[in-house]
Amino acid sequence: MLWKKLEWKICVLVQVAGLTTENQEFGESVYEPGSAFVMARFDGVLGMGYPALAEILGNPVFDNMLAQKLKTTRGKPEGELLLGGTDEALYNGPINWLPVSAKGYWQIKMDSLVVQGVSPFCPHGCQAIVDTGTSLIAGPTEDILNIQQLIGASPTNIGEFIIDCSRLSSLPHVTFVLGGKEYTLTSEHYVRKEMLGDRELCFSGFQAVDMVSSEGPLWILGDVFLTQFYSIFDRGQDRVGLATAKQPIEV
Repeated sequence: MLWKKLEWKICVLVQVAGLTTENQEFGESVYEPGSAFVMARFDGVLGMGYPALAEILGNPVFDNMLAQKLKTTRGKPEGELLLGGTDEALYNGPINWLPVSAKGYWQIKMDSLVVQGVSPFCPHGCQAIVDTGTSLIAGPTEDILNIQQLIGASPTNIGEFIIDCSRLSSLPHVTFVLGGKEYTLTSEHYVRKEMLGDRELCFSGFQAVDMVSSEGPLWILGDVFLTQFYSIFDRGQDRVGLATAKQPIEV
């Protein structure tokens, strides 16, 4: 998601879940390409990446929170963003720590990607971005088209890939290997279900996005991946932690 033509900046107070960040520099974008911003239900982007990604000079909001030693308390039970700590009640087992390989996005090394035991993707390792701001799982066009074929997804005239909902139980597992540990998604995880009138449609959770870095093509582990795992973004030690998320508490 790109913001274009930042005209000016001012300093404001930013409040998040009762926390007040002082002297936060704020940039206004007066031109945003693409239809996403026309249909969006948000007014802007609160970036949580490294300062290198900032469109204007100055500290991003999370850096200011660190400098001002702010910390949140518990959020809503259906999901939370906890700033300044972890919540052991929300995950099982040990945390798998992955060092940040480039301080811009939350970028890490991905060992490989396997679809039902076959690993033609990222066989010698590749770079991936752990990004809550991306809804789907994204990767190089050629690889993503191969994955769409393996999971039986067909292209539509709106750029989406659709899957026969009756075939979900027979679709392959997709496994990401990160830090030597396997993170497996079933079709229930990587297929998005939406209702069109009284008809249920099933869409692939993978999309083609060609991003190039000095280390080669980048993959993006977006919300389709992250909703299955407890995720920790540790700026103090420049690392990303992943653990098995516990099932949501019924309230």
